[in-house]
Amino acid sequence: MEEALIEKLEAFGLSAKEGHLYLLLLKHGPKTTGELAKLLHSYRVDIYRLVETLTEKGMVEESVEKPTKYAAVAVDAALTRAMMRGAQELRLMEENRGAVLELAQKYLSDNAIADDLYTFKVVKGRLNILAIIGQLISTAEERVTLISSHAGISILTASGIVEHCVDAARRDVRVMCVTEILPRNAGAMREAVAGGVQIRHYDNYAGTHFLVVDACETLTLITLDAVRHGRDAQDTAFWTNSLEYAQYLKVSFEFLWDAATDATQRIDAILADIDQSRTNAARNST
Repeated sequence: MEEALIEKLEAFGLSAKEGHLYLLLLKHGPKTTGELAKLLHSYRVDIYRLVETLTEKGMVEESVEKPTKYAAVAVDAALTRAMMRGAQELRLMEENRGAVLELAQKYLSDNAIADDLYTFKVVKGRLNILAIIGQLISTAEERVTLISSHAGISILTASGIVEHCVDAARRDVRVMCVTEILPRNAGAMREAVAGGVQIRHYDNYAGTHFLVVDACETLTLITLDAVRHGRDAQDTAFWTNSLEYAQYLKVSFEFLWDAATDATQRIDAILADIDQSRTNAARNST
């Protein structure tokens, strides 16, 4: 329950540590930094930084008494403050969007770079990686190719990336995916196929996870965090707009695509097995 709450609080601008501390104050009442340090088995200076940040975000209030105690703001009021802060930040971005676009266009025209100069960057954190994947698929114009293990496809499904793939297919973008289809993801894969995504099954896939968009942008997963889950996961990926690297991945994808099996056949077989198991269980129970 606590982990689920902390994960939801991240949507309101709190880190995992801030969310944990906020819930602790919410449950146990006002505490000094010393008391909090003992409860959390942490250093007082670290606790002080956390409560200062939470105070700035309107989630925690400090007392006037000495020693100073910190208390959690009621959940409804705290979330309202966070939403108002987010609305103000969004309004500021909207007000400056036009100016940034205009200045960026002028900057790029004044500092033109060679067409064959490619960009490479490392992307850290699952949340950042998923955001880039969603953006790449949402802006794709011709083709999206994706390879992922069953663990990776579960993450992509839960985060809404598979829905982005369906949306792209509806825009007449050719979306192709190779993954391992198991009972746990067969339903989601069937919906994706119905939505126009071309999917093939590859048994026990444990190779590289990668995405290629319009044969010019790629995102390759370097590490998949198997310890943390949700938005705190520290995955690492590699993005580039190198045409040569995109071509290399395209060839790798086509090789696996040819070796993979049709998703519909695999899904039908899995669902048939599930129905048979339920039938057998029902018979055994009577």
